[in-house]
Amino acid sequence: MTPPELSPPDRPPPTPEHVEAAQRLGHTMKRLHRLISSRVMRGMQDELQGHDLSFSQVTALHQLRAHAPLSVTQLSERTRLSLPAASHLVERLVKRGLAARQENPDNRREKLVDLTDAGRSVVGRMDAEFVRAYVTTFTGLNLDTITAAERHLQSLLDELEPLSPPCQEHP
Repeated sequence: MTPPELSPPDRPPPTPEHVEAAQRLGHTMKRLHRLISSRVMRGMQDELQGHDLSFSQVTALHQLRAHAPLSVTQLSERTRLSLPAASHLVERLVKRGLAARQENPDNRREKLVDLTDAGRSVVGRMDAEFVRAYVTTFTGLNLDTITAAERHLQSLLDELEPLSPPCQEHP
């Protein structure tokens, strides 16, 4: 999977030092992810099993939360599913009450898909489990370490977010 291009076209290409620093950060983030992922995945697995959801359905719920309303074609592209698979996935989410379809006012032949309150609740519970996994892991660390890490990660996000496609953030 190729990462999305985040550099604006008017920026010069990265220097070898930038590439090396980004690789070090990537490896550091991978180490952090390894420490957290088992807790995150355990919480996600509970939610998947509790609602009998597939990983593709969870991916679709997150894409809808970030970018809805989406056409089935757009959801297919964002989830990397074929159009028939995305259409079937949407049908299952609608039947479970996690998503709703509505007519596109600009193109009556097209349906737009959005989350229902129940769908937002499922994604919200997954987010809460994700945060809980980090809190559980970080609570035992030195307060100064936690504060410094949060400050540096916030700086990273402040620079990165304007380069990323916009998404709707819900607490």
